[in-house]
Amino acid sequence: MNTNALQKIKPQQWIALFIFTHIYVWTLTPFFIRYTLPMDAIEGFIWGHQFEWGYDKNPFLNGWLTGIAAHLSGYSDWLIYFCSQLSVGICFWAVWKLARQMISPMYAVISVLLLESIQYYNLHAIDFNDNTLELALWAVTTLFFYQALRQPLTRNWIWLGILAGLGMMTKYYTALLLLSMMLFILIPAMNRYHLKRQHFYWGMLAFIIVITPHVIWLCFHNFITVQYALMRVQNLQSIQKPFFYTLLFTRQQFIVLIPFFILLVSLFVGKKSTPPIKRFHLDTFDNLFLLYVGLGPFLITLLLSAITGMRLRAGWGEPLFSLWGIIFIVWLQPYITQRRFLRFILIIFGLLFALAISYSIALIRAEKPSSANFPGKNIAMTLTREWINQYHTPLRYVAGSRWVAGNISFYSTNHPQVYINWDNQVSPWIDEEQIRKKGAIFTWDTTEDNQKSTDEIKKRFPRMGALKTFQFDWMRNKKMDPIRITVSFLPPENTAAS
Repeated sequence: MNTNALQKIKPQQWIALFIFTHIYVWTLTPFFIRYTLPMDAIEGFIWGHQFEWGYDKNPFLNGWLTGIAAHLSGYSDWLIYFCSQLSVGICFWAVWKLARQMISPMYAVISVLLLESIQYYNLHAIDFNDNTLELALWAVTTLFFYQALRQPLTRNWIWLGILAGLGMMTKYYTALLLLSMMLFILIPAMNRYHLKRQHFYWGMLAFIIVITPHVIWLCFHNFITVQYALMRVQNLQSIQKPFFYTLLFTRQQFIVLIPFFILLVSLFVGKKSTPPIKRFHLDTFDNLFLLYVGLGPFLITLLLSAITGMRLRAGWGEPLFSLWGIIFIVWLQPYITQRRFLRFILIIFGLLFALAISYSIALIRAEKPSSANFPGKNIAMTLTREWINQYHTPLRYVAGSRWVAGNISFYSTNHPQVYINWDNQVSPWIDEEQIRKKGAIFTWDTTEDNQKSTDEIKKRFPRMGALKTFQFDWMRNKKMDPIRITVSFLPPENTAAS
């Protein structure tokens, strides 16, 4: 295709092509390269195997969507990978729609494509988890917040409330995005009038309706999700190093953003040979919106950590940068010619394919253990076959670590429920009497710490069979030490083994 033909492609067509290509490449690449799902996707499947209004680490939305995807795909990996990339694609679309209301089409395209250089939107997004789902929900919530303020219709505020509620039901960290939005309403005088209008409270009502089932669930489950969230932010360094995690998080995010800044610099390289795309001027509202909602969650995260000493996790940065392409384009306003724009497009598509190829080669040639090469299917098929050969009945339950038991649950033809670490608090859907009645496979990963001892489990389940160690080779690299899984079968009642 020559340059003239490329120039005839409209900005919205470039965005559509980019989003489609991203989803296509990053869905198929892990599907064909990985032997098992990533850890968080396996955990989401464990939760989504049964619909609860909350789980021990997160509210319900991520687990529900993973469970639905597994069921609809016939327990194939591809739809779960697709859900991850659909989240990214929705994020790109929402950023594009928002950018188009602030800046010209070519600049709007660039502000979206810049995000492809951030690993949170490609390599990290392979694993369908709460952070990846936040990409979509934060971006769409931000878009509807902008529209609700610009066009204060009741339906816009109701949709905003629903999306904000779903964001909270993905991860409590969404509260910082909502705090940034609330500050944008309270501080600039031009926005305070919304507090006097009914539409604001219709949005609040929609938000409350969405989160209420989870709040009720928490009351009946010892607020386990809240306890986990608080445990995750505990800072053992706070006395000796009060800003340790604040500075560490800042450093981690800066490293992630280095390719983003390099691509920004590339926009200034080249001769100004043809008339540039007309530049733009944002009004006060848009400038403040980008400051409060685009930068706010990141700055508030750092501020809270600096004040309270709370611990920050690198992965929490995943939803923080979706508007940063717009912010830096508005701030720098690079001189964009058609030639420079097309060169940037080619760089982005080249980067997309280069990352996918590099990821594939790295896993194929991996010399160290990787979840991608874990023999989860072999473990599940071997143990399920042993169970059916002995007891001639479907496997209903498997107990053990999230990773090993979760792999067995997903890849077994029986898809048993998982009793996570034999703990009723984190697996409230399990009835131990049903386990004693229908039997179960108990597993211990010899490489994992903090597992319940075999003696302890034997006291709780006296009919537990003898321990047996199974050995499985890693996929691809057979030179690595094999995986050893200690297994015991709890026989179903009134069933004699063959």
